[in-house]
Amino acid sequence: MTASGQEPARLPLRVADRFFLAAHTGENRLSARIDGALVALGCAGALLAELILEEEIAVTPSVRPSGKGRCPDFLSWVILREIRQEPGHDLRTWLEYLGLTATEKVRARLTMTDVLREVPVSAGWRGGTAAAWRFAETGASKAEEELEVLFTSSETTAGSDVITIPARLAEITLALLVRETGLLRQVRLPKHIARQGDYRMESWEPRIPGPLRTLINEVAAARGQSAITPRH
Repeated sequence: MTASGQEPARLPLRVADRFFLAAHTGENRLSARIDGALVALGCAGALLAELILEEEIAVTPSVRPSGKGRCPDFLSWVILREIRQEPGHDLRTWLEYLGLTATEKVRARLTMTDVLREVPVSAGWRGGTAAAWRFAETGASKAEEELEVLFTSSETTAGSDVITIPARLAEITLALLVRETGLLRQVRLPKHIARQGDYRMESWEPRIPGPLRTLINEVAAARGQSAITPRH
């Protein structure tokens, strides 16, 4: 609470935050909608997407720092620092490396910003307690609602125009990551909206900047190569 009696403004959710929330459900305890390896892959891709959107990294095709290091949050800065220390690796290498801890780090960022809360749960036969997480507010995960709006809202650019608006690119990148990790199948959308979404994503993908398009393709390839399948 601020001195004026109002709740402080919450930091805007970033691409990885929104992917993590879309990938989980459950009121009292978070449960992943898809396999944990797919959640990690999506979070890793989303963290790299954030740096591409901030113009802090370039894909040439190796990943290299290209900005001034003015990341809006600590997690992005830490990842950028690692890329600066290890320039020249390709996207697949960074997806694999970041995927080792991406889920936990994004979850920690959401906990720090009060979107998630840690709750103790029984550790079962081992005794004691273990950690779990839940949404700080009821209905915090609105994946279905966000995707429905994205897939049905009026287009602001012509069908052949390159998309350059950062906020729009973030939304589209999120949708494409949801598709390529298999999460879209687990988000319950009406059939006609899902079909509209498929059509729009096919039209968006050629119109996003090359580095983001390359990232999306690498996420799809990483999922295919590891033979990870969505949870049913």
